[in-house]
Amino acid sequence: MSAGETLARAREAREMSVDDVSSATRIRAGLIRAIEADDFSGCGGAVYARGHIRSIARAVGLDPEGPVAEFDSLHADDPVPALVPVPAVDPDAAARADRKQPNWAAAMAVALVVICVLAGISLLGNRHTPKASAAHNQPGSGLPSSSTTPVVSQPASPPPSAQAALPTDALALVRVTSSRTWISVTTFSGRLLYQGLMSSGQQKIFRDAKGLRLTIGNAPVVDLVADGRDVGAPRSTGNVAHVTIEPGGNIQYA
Repeated sequence: MSAGETLARAREAREMSVDDVSSATRIRAGLIRAIEADDFSGCGGAVYARGHIRSIARAVGLDPEGPVAEFDSLHADDPVPALVPVPAVDPDAAARADRKQPNWAAAMAVALVVICVLAGISLLGNRHTPKASAAHNQPGSGLPSSSTTPVVSQPASPPPSAQAALPTDALALVRVTSSRTWISVTTFSGRLLYQGLMSSGQQKIFRDAKGLRLTIGNAPVVDLVADGRDVGAPRSTGNVAHVTIEPGGNIQYA
């Protein structure tokens, strides 16, 4: 049985209309009908489709993991949409990254000066070459004839060590699938990025170069994506989840 068919049968078994489910989940009725027909094109990607499936499943009294597994069996290869980070950037981290980057403009200016100097030296040498060649080629001068091959100097390439590697930030997308939840997000250095309530349908994206710490008050209604990997509802104790996300998407629970 497909995910959409499972959701539709559960809704009918509870004698709920599509509008009832729409009111409970804040998902458009037309999109719910499409999902029940296994048409997920209007969801905006696999991550959001899983979130809608979880919301609808909870509204009709199902364990969300069953329909999500049915969806994944047919859409396992669907790409996760790229996340565009929007939170504030740590100015100190940005300044350190800028200092690590090589100053290519200055390197090019130095290379141009070196080339101009070499060209001037070569030009002055060429002005004296005919007289020197004539002296070498005169009969009885006692000097052997010779030909000179000009040497062109190339500016040295910067060593590989001059190229600074930019750090990979820890990236988290938090989406509320139903009801609402309290959430707090801080960096490893203790800087508060967000604290407050989020309602059903809201989502926020957070990032930091060293890592993120999340406290989620109503974890079962949250869909968490870490560095492009859909985690679903994070593990919780008494519905409260304490999640640590490191650069690269490594997740730990307190």
